[in-house]
Amino acid sequence: MVVNKKYGVVYTPYRLADFIAVLIKNEAAKESYQIQTVIDPACGEGALLEAMKLIENDNIKYYGIDVDNEAISNLSQRIDKRTELFYEDAIIPSNECQSSDFWKRKIPTISTVIANPPWSSEKIYNKQQLASAGFKFNSGQYDSYVLFIELAYEILEYGGYFGFIIPDSIFESQNKNLRRFLAEKTQIKVIARLGEKIFEEVNRATTVIICRKIKPTKDDLTMCFRLNTEHRKQFLSSNIPLYDFYEREKHSVKQARFLMNANCNFDIDTRIDEEELLKKIKINCINLDDYFVFGRGVEISKKGDIAICPFCGNGQGYTKKQLNAGKKKCVNCSEEFVLSDATLKCIIKNTSSKGYKRIIVGEHVKRYFVMGESYIALDIPGINYKNDSLYTSPKLLIRKTGLGIYAGVDYSSGLTNQTVYILKYKQAKSVAPLEYFLALLNSRVIYYYYLKLYGENEWKSHPYLTKDIIFTLPLKIYTGDEIDKGIINLAKEISIEYSYQKDLMLEGLIMKRYNITALERQMIIEEMKRLPDLGAINGMKFEGDINV
Repeated sequence: MVVNKKYGVVYTPYRLADFIAVLIKNEAAKESYQIQTVIDPACGEGALLEAMKLIENDNIKYYGIDVDNEAISNLSQRIDKRTELFYEDAIIPSNECQSSDFWKRKIPTISTVIANPPWSSEKIYNKQQLASAGFKFNSGQYDSYVLFIELAYEILEYGGYFGFIIPDSIFESQNKNLRRFLAEKTQIKVIARLGEKIFEEVNRATTVIICRKIKPTKDDLTMCFRLNTEHRKQFLSSNIPLYDFYEREKHSVKQARFLMNANCNFDIDTRIDEEELLKKIKINCINLDDYFVFGRGVEISKKGDIAICPFCGNGQGYTKKQLNAGKKKCVNCSEEFVLSDATLKCIIKNTSSKGYKRIIVGEHVKRYFVMGESYIALDIPGINYKNDSLYTSPKLLIRKTGLGIYAGVDYSSGLTNQTVYILKYKQAKSVAPLEYFLALLNSRVIYYYYLKLYGENEWKSHPYLTKDIIFTLPLKIYTGDEIDKGIINLAKEISIEYSYQKDLMLEGLIMKRYNITALERQMIIEEMKRLPDLGAINGMKFEGDINV
């Protein structure tokens, strides 16, 4: 497999190419749609075009486009008469303003687009170039593949299909506008989450999406699939086709469901028979914006490594790339300076001393606990410590990074770094002790909801929660009844000394609070059982009875 780091390109494994080609062909066959032309706008080694040629129709025409001259040259030696290649940048073709117009003139009828486009978030083009070329999804943070999806939609004939191999960032909040566009403008035929290691060199999870350029109806179904950890191991260690796992585990949901939430989440892990339970969980819940102020702490790594600019004296973080280069530009005075023993400093240590204060970093926040001793030097110029009022206790802390939801209450008025989210009541006196919401956040009921809506149920290289996710979690209104009092008392006891039996007792009370039935309780238990064997989340599994 070849990696082209300049453009964020990793060429497609043939077994993955076969999978997406079969999906496109089968979806087209269901609608008796005749594929006439196939275009790959980032063709690389040509694996996707070759996979599509398994269609037994000599009249199909194939087109490959790539910005890499070497890739085009190598591929040209292996193509047949049905294939035409273009050494060109598909996104910004030479001497053209509108990219879609350029390709429509080159290839008048485009019935299928198949691609494993670059995944890089590095900005190769400037905004003005992209705007002039007709692109609309080029604002804020975005990956290169977003541009290729937009181009595919524009150049396809009505009724045509496109299939893309893309990273799991399609599910993140930054891409909510892209998701909404696809859900409103296309029939989303297949969403398949394949996880990590599908590409050996890439530590990002892979997704395959198949869409048809046709206006969707309220009854259209999307076929959903997740390759779980065990099946992925089987696939990678055998010759079993990926499509076999897909056929075994796929399930359908109404596409219109994706449009029923503000962020247009592709909640593919929620099966139709689970929808009512999720609706019930959301009944009589608070709006977190009404209750809490949200904040993040000091902008510094957990180790406290910084560089001191010799020109202005300001401290600041630095990247691995800058460290390897041995230099960086000061964020304050813009002077470039050398990174060396003379300019590098660590301002976090494990023992307290004068001029230092406790700081809570991500790994200190456990489920129900805040434990660990780190101390940060104060009054370093350039370090953004934030306002002292942010750190006064009590405050609810939620760990940003890691698999699952970890929440604790801090009473020490310690600082935090940016990997710890802070929730504080907007009013000094609130009707509910923080331990009530602490218990709900750490519960299996809320984790079940999170798994079904956001699908983060296995380890990946950079798992993290966002404010948007946290503020959509359904936390029940506090009533002060005996159930609520029991929840608070058990949460306080567990926060002092953890007990698995008390954890289960607390879960039982929370299930009562959410009116969970015996059948629904079993659904949650089974979902927890399906979690992978990872220390970070094994504590969420049930090993005893819950009294509800």
